[in-house]
Amino acid sequence: MKILKLLRPILGCCECGCRMAQIKKLEDRISELEAENKELNEKMAEFGLLSPRAAAGGQDVFPVADMPAEKGWAHLKASVTGFRKPFLQDAHEVVIDGDNVVLLVCDGAGSLKNSKAGADFVVKQMGQKFRELIKSGSTISREGWAEWVRPAFLEVSLELRAKAKAGRADPDSYGCTCIAVLAGKDFTACAHVGDGRAGYLDASGHWHALMTPHKGALANSTVFMTMLEQGSLAQLVRVNFIECRTRAVVAMSDGPEDVCWKVSVFDSSGQKVVDPNEPSNEFLSKIANQLAGATAKDVPQADLDKLWANFLTDGSPKLKAQIDDKTMLMALRG
Repeated sequence: MKILKLLRPILGCCECGCRMAQIKKLEDRISELEAENKELNEKMAEFGLLSPRAAAGGQDVFPVADMPAEKGWAHLKASVTGFRKPFLQDAHEVVIDGDNVVLLVCDGAGSLKNSKAGADFVVKQMGQKFRELIKSGSTISREGWAEWVRPAFLEVSLELRAKAKAGRADPDSYGCTCIAVLAGKDFTACAHVGDGRAGYLDASGHWHALMTPHKGALANSTVFMTMLEQGSLAQLVRVNFIECRTRAVVAMSDGPEDVCWKVSVFDSSGQKVVDPNEPSNEFLSKIANQLAGATAKDVPQADLDKLWANFLTDGSPKLKAQIDDKTMLMALRG
């Protein structure tokens, strides 16, 4: 009996050791299965077979209706003033040419006297540069995108500063952000200076962010086109290039972002707010479906844009109460 009492702790340890070994084997097997599942999901997603929730990383997918290919790119566009603001400081432009669409959004700094003039100037000049790029027929690659778009941003910035000096105004008073999204036959590209949001729709029906907004150290601070210099281009003009055909793209100023984007949540510690930068499949796909339906009915573009402006103004309590200007552009194709 005494010997058995002495052996019990040892036998118990051996039993624990066996159980730990079994647990370790199970954990290893779980890791293997997770890896296999991830690989299978990726392969299924390529063929559009992935389950909606798995494809969306936790979000449900809201399928976007088909459109006739011959309709080309359909779009919505509007810039509206924020709640009780005396005047608009955002600007936008949409360029459509064949398989290509360009979305341009500029947000004039609220505290700067000439920022609206700056935003208007930048979208006009950038729009012209994109028209010239598309007309040239140049093949756009990942490397070529950065090599073209950063100097283009700098040229427009220098032109803006020259305009300010010609009018004997402080160039910095024309400060504005700029987002440019270009979607072509088999690629989607983005470049931006400052904040706002942009995204695209993948083949599985999931929306992805195209950019990470440039937030400053102080609240509501960012960078502007007037800050660009040759030595700062790589830092201030952020670029992205996705080698895929997308059915839809979206770009917006920071005014309406928290209506259709997950932009602030607490981290795992519950002590720090982080930006997931995650588009809402539900909101964006519902808007895309409304656009597809209106296009099928041949609703005039002017009517579409007016309805969209009304929605951005007071389409929800959050939109109605938003004090920032609200610009949002979407383009969709079959």
